[in-house]
Amino acid sequence: MSDDPDRRTGLLEQIADTALDDDYYVVRAGHYSQSREFNTALTGVVLGLFALLVTMAVVQTRSDRPATERERASLIANVDDRKTLLDNKEKTAANLRAAVAKLRASTNRTDPAYETLRLKTGDRAARGPGITLTATPTNNDDRRNTNQLTDNDLQILVNGLWYAGAEAISLNGRRIGTMSAIRSAGGGITVNYDPIGPPYVIVALGNDDTLESRFNDNPSGRYWLGRVQALRVRNEVTSSDQLTVPAVTAQRLTPIHAKAIEDPR
Repeated sequence: MSDDPDRRTGLLEQIADTALDDDYYVVRAGHYSQSREFNTALTGVVLGLFALLVTMAVVQTRSDRPATERERASLIANVDDRKTLLDNKEKTAANLRAAVAKLRASTNRTDPAYETLRLKTGDRAARGPGITLTATPTNNDDRRNTNQLTDNDLQILVNGLWYAGAEAISLNGRRIGTMSAIRSAGGGITVNYDPIGPPYVIVALGNDDTLESRFNDNPSGRYWLGRVQALRVRNEVTSSDQLTVPAVTAQRLTPIHAKAIEDPR
């Protein structure tokens, strides 16, 4: 090999220039040219479709805008109407509360007749002297005797205490008012429709010096004592200077009146 540098350089350039056949350049140039034209056409189609979609979206948005604005306006108006209605109801409630407070303030709560009426109807709790009667049924071997106090027994007991001079009575913590009911239901006993069970504790306010004796001497008291003996009920009576009975529940203070039918003649 020659050591001439210029000759070596020219030989390398010749090899590089003739590394591929001339037909290769002809074929590749045509392939690239076709690919370039295809890509350009495809890009144009994609851009056209994109522009079409954007145009359709803009047209649709402009078409829907009036309906959307109407719905928004309707919703805002509905909210405003409800706020106005709520404000009116709150003002009405405030006026009613003020009227109730005014009526309460105008009531003469020191009127003895008014306070006595509330006491008799059970509208307020009461405290004073009286007696406490506790009836506790015991076991009985006689199967013919159920050894059960009935609602009728307790009704007679309460009526006897009223007759003896009681001013307020409660049965197992339930105040007995003018509209109270002692009834049997499902094999049990209810007071004001609340179920109760033994022991039965009756608190009667009144003159504790005479209340028990007057009860024992009246017909209801004698009936009760007979039932106590027959059923072997443990009957305990204690007196006290300070006993308390609660007020009647609101449901048992509201009267329900029948209305007369007008004569069509």
